[in-house]
Amino acid sequence: MSRETKGVTETLLETAKKEFLKCGFRGASLRRISADSGVSTNSVYTRFGDKAGLFSAIVKPAADGLMDIYLESIRTAESKESISLAMEEGNEGTDRVLKYVYQNLDEFRLIFCQAQGTEYENYFDRLTEIEESYYKKFAGQFTGKQNQPADFFIHVYCRMGWQYIYELVTHEKTYEEAKHFMQNVRVFHNAGWNAVVEFLNRTAE
Repeated sequence: MSRETKGVTETLLETAKKEFLKCGFRGASLRRISADSGVSTNSVYTRFGDKAGLFSAIVKPAADGLMDIYLESIRTAESKESISLAMEEGNEGTDRVLKYVYQNLDEFRLIFCQAQGTEYENYFDRLTEIEESYYKKFAGQFTGKQNQPADFFIHVYCRMGWQYIYELVTHEKTYEEAKHFMQNVRVFHNAGWNAVVEFLNRTAE
């Protein structure tokens, strides 16, 4: 890619990001993006195929990066032999996720808030599904197989976990505010899970 072409592409991506943040995917105009970038609409199509391709070019690196961090954290937590070690890894994984989200804040504002009509509109749901699968294994590992939390309990709990991140992003909290908030959440959830596991093990006796 020539230096000139690379510069045009970077300008297009930056201009498109501003347009998508302001108007959302469906409301964004390729004509406005191309005009503000100083290129023809055909230039956008040549580089990205269509509006969905342009949106994907902006958010895909961040989306894939978060998924990699999250999956690695889950794999590590699954290898732990005690609930305390598994929860410790979960807490560290949450810290890594939060830091990464704030390092790519505009991209996650697009993914969480402005992606309707794109392949990323269900990204939040995919994260929740992975979380649910892990917590079902987590519950089975540390409680009796016949006395596990209901699937619906785990479903709501896992959606709530990602909802915290969503709320921090959409309410434009600073990273320091987000870290403080998640520390409070951590205390709340650690105590809650210990109580749930203790209750289920006790009632199974």
